[in-house]
Amino acid sequence: MQISSNIRGDNTIVKIDGRLDSGTAAGAEKQLLALVDGGARKIVLDCAGLEYVSSAGLRVLLALAKRVGGSQGRLALAAPAAQVREIFDIAGFGDILPVFATVEEAL
Repeated sequence: MQISSNIRGDNTIVKIDGRLDSGTAAGAEKQLLALVDGGARKIVLDCAGLEYVSSAGLRVLLALAKRVGGSQGRLALAAPAAQVREIFDIAGFGDILPVFATVEEAL
C-alpha cells in the first residue's frame, strides 16, 4: 500500500493505493495521524486506488475521523471503487463520514 499527499488550498488530499488491511493498517494509521498532528485539518481521502478495505482498515479510518474531529477539522472520502464503496456502505460509513464520487466534489 502507498500513501501520498498534497496540499490544495487549505485541504490536504491523501491518495491511498493498494489494500488497507491487517498487514498495512498500522503503518497507514501512523502516516495518516501524523498528517493531523502536523496541522492538517481538512482532509480528503482519495480512495480511487484503494482496492480493498478490511475491518482493520475501517478502524484506521475511524481513528483518523476521530482525530480530525477532535481538531475541529473535516474528513471526507472520495472516489471509492464500487467494491470499496460497498464495504463503506455495509459498515455504515455514509452515516459517519461524507463519501463523494470525486475528489473535486469532496473539496
